[in-house]
Amino acid sequence: MLTIVFEDAAVGRFGGLWAARPACDLMLGTQTLWEMLSCFGVVHRAVRPHLARYQAVLAGRRIAVWGGCADVGLPVQPTSTPEAIVLVVNARVIPNRKNDAVLRSIVAAGRCGMISVEGVLAAAIVKPSATGGWPNDRVVNELMVGKTEAIAGLLDMGLDAIDATLQLLTQPHEILAAHEDAIQGSLAARIDSGRFVELRPGLFAAEGARIAEQIVVRQGPVVVDANAEIGPYVCLDGPLWIGRGARIHPHAWIRSGTAIGHDCRIGGEIEATVVEPFSNKAHDGFIGHSHVGSWVNLAAGTVTSNLKATYGPVRLHANAANGSRHTTHTNRQFFGALISDFVKTAIHASIPCGARIGIAATVGNVVAEVVAPFTNQIVGGPLGSHTTAEQAATVLERMMARRGLECLDADRELLATLAREGNQAEETFPA
Repeated sequence: MLTIVFEDAAVGRFGGLWAARPACDLMLGTQTLWEMLSCFGVVHRAVRPHLARYQAVLAGRRIAVWGGCADVGLPVQPTSTPEAIVLVVNARVIPNRKNDAVLRSIVAAGRCGMISVEGVLAAAIVKPSATGGWPNDRVVNELMVGKTEAIAGLLDMGLDAIDATLQLLTQPHEILAAHEDAIQGSLAARIDSGRFVELRPGLFAAEGARIAEQIVVRQGPVVVDANAEIGPYVCLDGPLWIGRGARIHPHAWIRSGTAIGHDCRIGGEIEATVVEPFSNKAHDGFIGHSHVGSWVNLAAGTVTSNLKATYGPVRLHANAANGSRHTTHTNRQFFGALISDFVKTAIHASIPCGARIGIAATVGNVVAEVVAPFTNQIVGGPLGSHTTAEQAATVLERMMARRGLECLDADRELLATLAREGNQAEETFPA
C-alpha cells in the first residue's frame, strides 16, 4: 500500500522546527509521523521544494540531517485492484495512539472517503483506476511530484466524509502538549512489540543496551533502545525514552516525559523534553518542557526557564505578517524553549520561558525570546552578527565527523537555501 504524507500551507506557522525537516519527521512521544505511517507500507513525503530537492540529491547515500531515512525516488503506484488503496495523510497529524487507531481503522475498511478537521483535509482514502483517468489519479500523481496544491482537488471531489476525527497541530506551542499526550501510549506500543526485556521493575531495554548497575529508576516505564549507554549514578524517571545509540553521562537526572533521539549525548538535568537525533547536551545545566532539534549543541551550564516567576501562563510574542506585535496565549504554566536544528549555545546561556531560537543560530548570555535564523550573538557586539551558510556547513561537517558521518553537498545546499530564504525558517502569523 502507498501512503502519501503531505504538507499544507500551515507548516509556515511552525518556524525553525520544520524549516530543515519534513513536518512528518518531528519526534513526538517516541516516534515521528513518518515512522508511525510506515506500518502501512511505502510512505512518500510530499514536501516543500527545498526539502524535495534535498531528498533527491541525497539519493539514499546517507541518513538525512533530521535523523531519518530520506525518500529515494518516486515509489511505484499501486495497480488497480479491488483492494488497492492510497492513504493520504496531512503531515500535521500527531503521531499518537488515538490517531494511529483511526488510521488503521479506515485502512482496514478500505472505502474511499476523507476526514476533515475544521475544513482542513486530515486524511483520505482513494483508489487508483485501471485507466489512470479518475480525478483521484490526477491528485495522487500531482502529490507524488510535490504539487501539494492538488489537495484542494481532493476536497472538491465530493468524497464521502468518514465518521472519525484526527488531532492536528495548529500552532508551535501545541508541540509540547502533543508530545506529553503521546509519550505514554508510544512507550506502551514499543514495550508490546516484544523487542524490550524488563531488566528491573519499570526498566525495559533492547538487545545491546549497556546500562550501569548503579542507576536509580524511580518510576517507569523507562525504555532504552539498542546500543544506548547509561553511565553510573544516573536517575531515571518514566515515562522516558532513550533512543538507539544515545549516551547518558554519569550523574545525569533524566526526568519524566523526556524522549531522547538516537545518537544523542546527554548530561545534567532534562525534564519533559524532546531531543532530536544527533544533538548534544553533554554537561550540567537544565532543559525543561522544551523541544530541541537535530545537530544542536547546548554548552555547559545552558539552562532554560520553564516556569515564570509569577507562576502564571506563558505568553509568546512575535511579529505578525503586517509588522504588528502578535501575542499567543499558550495556557501553559510550564514552557521552556523551541530550539531549531543546528543551534549552538555558549556556556551559561540563559534561555527564557517561551523562547524560539531559529535555524543555525548561535546564542549566549541572556537569550532573547525570539532569535532569527543564522544569528550569531557571540560575535559582533551587542547586535551580534550573521552566520553564513558556509560557516554553518563548516560547523555541521565537524559535528558529523564526530559521529562518523560525511557532510554532503546536499547538506550544504540545504543550509544555503535556508539562509537565502530565511522567511521559511521564521514563525509566521496571520495579520
